[in-house]
Amino acid sequence: MKHFRIAILALLAPCAAFANVTEDIRAGGGAIIPQLGVSIDVAGTSGPQNHTRFSHAVDMGYAYAHSRRKQDLDPGDGPIIFGGETFQGNQDITWTSNVQLAHIGYRPRYWFGASNFAIEGVIGLGWAGLGLKGTSTTGQGAAERLSNGGIVFGVGGIWRFAPATTLQVRLLGFGSGKEEGVTSAARWDLTVTHAIAKNLQLRGGLATLSAYSAREDSDSNIVKSPVNAGGGGLTLGIDLLF
Repeated sequence: MKHFRIAILALLAPCAAFANVTEDIRAGGGAIIPQLGVSIDVAGTSGPQNHTRFSHAVDMGYAYAHSRRKQDLDPGDGPIIFGGETFQGNQDITWTSNVQLAHIGYRPRYWFGASNFAIEGVIGLGWAGLGLKGTSTTGQGAAERLSNGGIVFGVGGIWRFAPATTLQVRLLGFGSGKEEGVTSAARWDLTVTHAIAKNLQLRGGLATLSAYSAREDSDSNIVKSPVNAGGGGLTLGIDLLF
């Protein structure tokens, strides 16, 4: 009898493992991304119109992306487990996501001599939030709000091609060190900025803002689907410079 029970458990083990296999949530789509930036020089001058070769500043920023996407679940796909609901295969799920990323950090910036080119870095603290709602063609619905604080790091470059106008590229990465909530996030910008006053500039271009949640709580046996959410498209914003 003992050997019989062992054989049964061995046969059921692969089935249990299969039952824990879920589909990732894919909730990324097109978005218009508003953003706000604040820069405060603490040593040197970093502005494109009047700058020292090397400068140090406090850099703050906020960006938001709202997107909608339909995810198709085929009959052979694993389930999506989210918000206390289990979405089985052979249906469509419409995801509406809201991703936010805020940061405050130290930003060194270096201008290459008398040229119009500069590089910069960012390191500091950040907060990432993700609101997600799903509705299926079978009438199921679920929603959750996820967030975490963490570390932000980034790199960027600047090309001043007119006295008050620059082309800027920047990549910001966020990591919380957590499996629940928002595990990581990323923001990428390719924008043109134009100074309209001493302390104010407008920004516009292309951007992406994404967030990921591993959804693996080591203190819980509840299986949840990992989340990939965010958006990409046009970005508009303002920067305050001090």
